[in-house]
Amino acid sequence: MSERQPLGRLVDSLGVEHRPQDGELVLGAVVLLKVMEPDGEVSMRAAWSPGLSWMERVGMHQAAAAADMPERPADVWGADEVVERDVDEDDELR
Repeated sequence: MSERQPLGRLVDSLGVEHRPQDGELVLGAVVLLKVMEPDGEVSMRAAWSPGLSWMERVGMHQAAAAADMPERPADVWGADEVVERDVDEDDELR
């Protein structure tokens, strides 16, 4: 196993960029890496900023997945089949 190394040059070589807005301060990062093992198997690795808790890392993964999810057209995902249900006076669904 090789030694840990900073990811700056590796990430730069892959063309990953971020354009911070005025006043934005980056507080941490989670980096997902798609790697090919020596045997040819493709797998995923993760690296993160020191000091991030496991909860912050999981939250960042989930937020990134949600932000990257494509829009779901109703005709493809069946959202047009969802119907409003009437509610009776006792607020129970009929």
